[in-house]
Amino acid sequence: MTFSFLRTVVTVLFLVFAFVPAAAQDWQSVFDRGLEEFRAGNFARAEQTFRAANRLNSEVPEGHFNLGLVLFRQKKYTAAVTAFAEAIRLRPDYAKAHIQLGTSLEISGNYSGALAAFEAAQKLEPTNAVIFYERGLAHRNANKYPAALAEFRRSIELDPKYKAAYNELARLLDRTKAEDQAIQYYEKVADLDPKDSHAQQRIGDFLLRQKKYKDAAMQFKIAIALDPNNAGAQLGLGAAYFNEGNYAEAVVPDETASKLDPKSVQPVVYLADAYRMQRKFPDAKAAYLRVLRMDPKSADALYWLGAIAATEQNMTLARQYHIKLKPIDTAKASKLLEFITPD
Repeated sequence: MTFSFLRTVVTVLFLVFAFVPAAAQDWQSVFDRGLEEFRAGNFARAEQTFRAANRLNSEVPEGHFNLGLVLFRQKKYTAAVTAFAEAIRLRPDYAKAHIQLGTSLEISGNYSGALAAFEAAQKLEPTNAVIFYERGLAHRNANKYPAALAEFRRSIELDPKYKAAYNELARLLDRTKAEDQAIQYYEKVADLDPKDSHAQQRIGDFLLRQKKYKDAAMQFKIAIALDPNNAGAQLGLGAAYFNEGNYAEAVVPDETASKLDPKSVQPVVYLADAYRMQRKFPDAKAAYLRVLRMDPKSADALYWLGAIAATEQNMTLARQYHIKLKPIDTAKASKLLEFITPD
């Protein structure tokens, strides 16, 4: 299983409902238009609108804060840092601005600056779970996993229904090979959000490791029903079927997984194995050859192509695969040699 962490964005849009003097009505109308554009997802337009509002009145921290948000959404992180810093200059106790400043600094590669911003936010709001969560992401992205785990755990202590924190905690435990600990947090994610396909899939992976193949298959089906494009769930379903001996049923999810994740070799290996176990050798050979095109040093593909060639009495081809396999995996090469007999 390959994990790629995506940076979670905290977007706490500050809505202004205060009555303003008549002289400030122009600013208010421009600002409100920016909010509408932000809600509509038109971030480029909202950026220009908030900049116009700030030109009308540069002393309102919310204007700079919301400008920072739309810049952040457009991945203009350096400019976002400037906007959030200005909001803090105007209002030093603006906790949300400190949080967003920390997030922007961290994404920009300023780890120490991000920690300082989160520390300032924590002093203002010591029980705000978001601060610990964001600091956990910063530690995680800096490969400081023990510190990240501690922050995520503190976050869910403060907010027992914080799904994102449970999810990040589970994924990081997965990443650090603590799958048995991770499963309880995936179960909590699924409890908080039964429609989370990834959490349902990881529960299925856990059941698969426990050799509870029927239960695993049911779990993977739940994940697939929620998201048919979940390649991991498709692959897991194929593995559950295979381990139950339902080789024919394994073909469809294995093939689906290979299409959803075309750069991954594993689904194609599983597909080839499923065909081989049905003794559909032409299909198995075609799949193993696909594997070799993706990974010319795949010991499994070379071994089984050699074994199939020997079964079909093509000893010349079997020896060719043996020669290729020997420098890659001597144990498998020795085993393959047992299939080969003199011409």
